[in-house]
Amino acid sequence: MEHCLKSDNFGFNPDEESKILNSFSNSKADRNVTEEEFQNFMHRVTEVEKIVKQLASTDVNDQERGMFLADEILQNNVKTDVSDIGELKAKTNRTLINKYSAEESDPNKISQEAFKRSVERDAAARAEDRKARNERAETYKRIGNGAFKESDYEKAVTYFSKALEQRRDSAVLWNNRALSYMRLGLFEKALLDCNWALKVNEANIKALLNSAKCHKSLGNEEQCRNFIQLARERNPKFQSYISEFERNLESEATPQLTREAANDLID
Repeated sequence: MEHCLKSDNFGFNPDEESKILNSFSNSKADRNVTEEEFQNFMHRVTEVEKIVKQLASTDVNDQERGMFLADEILQNNVKTDVSDIGELKAKTNRTLINKYSAEESDPNKISQEAFKRSVERDAAARAEDRKARNERAETYKRIGNGAFKESDYEKAVTYFSKALEQRRDSAVLWNNRALSYMRLGLFEKALLDCNWALKVNEANIKALLNSAKCHKSLGNEEQCRNFIQLARERNPKFQSYISEFERNLESEATPQLTREAANDLID
């Protein structure tokens, strides 16, 4: 579009514009350029200014409308005639002017079409970007899971973090990194990740019970009980599982996960 604006200039080059303007300004001495011809030319200038502003706008709808109008002007056959005595006469297609007037009387028609096209393009681009991010996140997660099962928890944290850079709406990823922090004894960091997992899904049983375990390890008995109670309230179908978790937690002098138990909890 920029190339078209520079090369075509919507039917007028700078010399032609200068000639017409000079002719009009000296109209007392030279009547070859009529009032009507000048008004036709000024209409074109106004249209071009409008289009340039729309193309430079940050609003997608304005840009679409500007492109549409510019294409219409460029496709229109604008004639410039030179008389026998060398005077330039600009002729404007009145049908085109009337067409613009009709379209401008119903501005929603173009804006809605432009909006639909922009939404479709944006939706497709977002879907493609989301797909690519999810694929990268899944790759990082697999590497993190492998490192976790090999007890390389620092590496696991690194790759779960990389996965979370790609998508932050996965409770699985937050829980997996929380478990890695727990194996490293970093319970405060693990609690933060559990909180993020609960923002994604407030009923996530792993995040609730891991939070209870972290508080137990930090000596926060009341908070530990609160999270167990929350797990019961938000997961009524898992009462037996929660009761077993609570018994095991109470029987542990230091509530650290065994390697086998931790591996079972990783997703």
